[in-house]
Amino acid sequence: MDNSLKDEYKIQSFDTETQSLLKTALKEPSTVDLEKVSSVIIDQSLKDPVFSKEAGRICYTIVQAEAKLNNGNVFRRNLLNRLQQEFSVREETRSRSIQEWVCYVTFICNIFDYLKVNNMPMMALVHPVYDCLFRLTQSDALQNEEEVDCLVLQLHRIGDQLERMNEQRMDELFCLLRDGFLLQEGLSSMARLLLLEILEFRAGGWRLTDTAQKYYYSEVAD
Repeated sequence: MDNSLKDEYKIQSFDTETQSLLKTALKEPSTVDLEKVSSVIIDQSLKDPVFSKEAGRICYTIVQAEAKLNNGNVFRRNLLNRLQQEFSVREETRSRSIQEWVCYVTFICNIFDYLKVNNMPMMALVHPVYDCLFRLTQSDALQNEEEVDCLVLQLHRIGDQLERMNEQRMDELFCLLRDGFLLQEGLSSMARLLLLEILEFRAGGWRLTDTAQKYYYSEVAD
């Protein structure tokens, strides 16, 4: 299945008019309202955990299409503006809905992973992404398996890239993770397993040995 078909498959959950808007944006972005497109993608990402994991690919396709057609960056600018707005109210989002908060973190990490400038992650996203991950290491978040799972998944996906952008903040983040693993009361056994796995994952240069892989993933399966 090629990427265009994958992208079309992912937008089936939208109404017909929105599907048409997104399909046009993927091919001829200069002919549609790109501010509306960015809002549609982010709104859906905040309420759909599956879409939030995959929306980065759609955004990447639109950015590439726009750059190719007229060397523009209207969509990227609108996307970053909206991400910044959501970032500024992240604590209210978390208080209202853990799922929506987790979807936001997943989405911003997805965008960090997919959207590059000169083959490098966008500097504008480095600190916001770190700030979101730091929030997931706080005591109340570590007691929520959904947030721990989100934290570990994002570090698996972009941890090595983030570390190259700012190693000091990654060191600080992992100090908090170690403290959480060792000192946090009330951690579930699954949360402990996830934290131990990600500590070992980074210690191994952002990869697991075959033995560790079998151990952790047989535990998760059990």
